[in-house]
Amino acid sequence: MNQYVNPIPGQRDHRRTIFIEALRVTVRWLVVSAVRSVDTGVRNARRWYAENQATDSRGAHDFMRGFALALRKAQVAKWISIAGHPFVFSPIVALLVGAYLFGPVESVIGLLTVILCCLLPASLYILRKVKIGEWSDLDVSARKDRPHLFLVGLAFLLFTELVLLVTRQPNVYALGCLAALILIGGGLFLNRWLKPSMHAGFAMLTACSLWPLSASLSLVAMLFAVAVGWSRVQLRRHTWWEVGVGLLLGMLVCRLIQA
Repeated sequence: MNQYVNPIPGQRDHRRTIFIEALRVTVRWLVVSAVRSVDTGVRNARRWYAENQATDSRGAHDFMRGFALALRKAQVAKWISIAGHPFVFSPIVALLVGAYLFGPVESVIGLLTVILCCLLPASLYILRKVKIGEWSDLDVSARKDRPHLFLVGLAFLLFTELVLLVTRQPNVYALGCLAALILIGGGLFLNRWLKPSMHAGFAMLTACSLWPLSASLSLVAMLFAVAVGWSRVQLRRHTWWEVGVGLLLGMLVCRLIQA
């Protein structure tokens, strides 16, 4: 790992600048999108209130405040959950880190390998299951359906791991797939008793993996992982207990891989 974390000094400074700038642009886009979503939600709430104004102004005002607050939380939670999705947050971070460690070409090739061999087919499989009515939603929220999802994910990850090894791509990508395999295996095992949050687990795994590069950046990403867990509770996909188990599982898997 150290040989990738410590490239040639001149290249390291240049790639670090690109890495930080790209991350800044990404975070700015996420924040702007969330603010716009909240603004739209508040406007819709005010429009609804104007069209359905109650006779009791005090009661209507209190109701309006509560309604707008709930709507605002729901909108923010929705965007955080989307940004923290395992198919969104982890690939974006992998692309930026890969560009920092190896260069843009290698990072794009590595990410495309993961997308084409794992993320895309898994997404199409989930979409088909939802479309034919076997699964309730794209998050596969029903606990009874998750073992099937985990087994499919394990199969695609194993295939991706094989492709990465055969094509001799940087070991970091293979380690990332191995970490995902262990995390999903842990989720499959724990699903007997509860429904651990994979959103929170993958977000925390990704955040902890940034520690060798930048401790401060890793801490910020950990806070984002906690926010992802909050969003899953707000959207009623998980309980706090399930989110906590997911976060802890992500930390343990990262520690195991780095050891």
